[in-house]
Amino acid sequence: MTFQINTLHRGRFIWILLAGLFAAGFLLSFFNLQEIVKIVILLFCIPIILFAAVKISFQSSTWKLTEQEIHISRAGKDIILPLAQISYIKNHLRSGGNLLAIFFNNKRSTLRIWRNKLFVAVDDFESLLAELKSKEIAIVLG
Repeated sequence: MTFQINTLHRGRFIWILLAGLFAAGFLLSFFNLQEIVKIVILLFCIPIILFAAVKISFQSSTWKLTEQEIHISRAGKDIILPLAQISYIKNHLRSGGNLLAIFFNNKRSTLRIWRNKLFVAVDDFESLLAELKSKEIAIVLG
């Protein structure tokens, strides 16, 4: 089974968001306006900066589930996870999407994937979770 999931590059998203806010604040400091006007202008810039950060950081990922493995392809990288090694998946609900944390039996580092719901079409996330549950992988809400 194949699923298309909208994901973001977390680091790139945060850096673009922060840099955009600092740049807008820095540019506003050059104008001779009252501080309250600068703050209101900056508040109206936040959705524009957020939109740009999401569009630039967007990565579509393809998840293929077989009887033994999960194949995740995103941004030219392929990740293969044997189902037998997955202890559970923690689904952290976020306002703009979900943060999936995949925990393994052998205590190696956790794999984190940030799913995006902002400014994109609907993806196959709910179908993916249902299929993972049917393969007896525990999905824990975070």
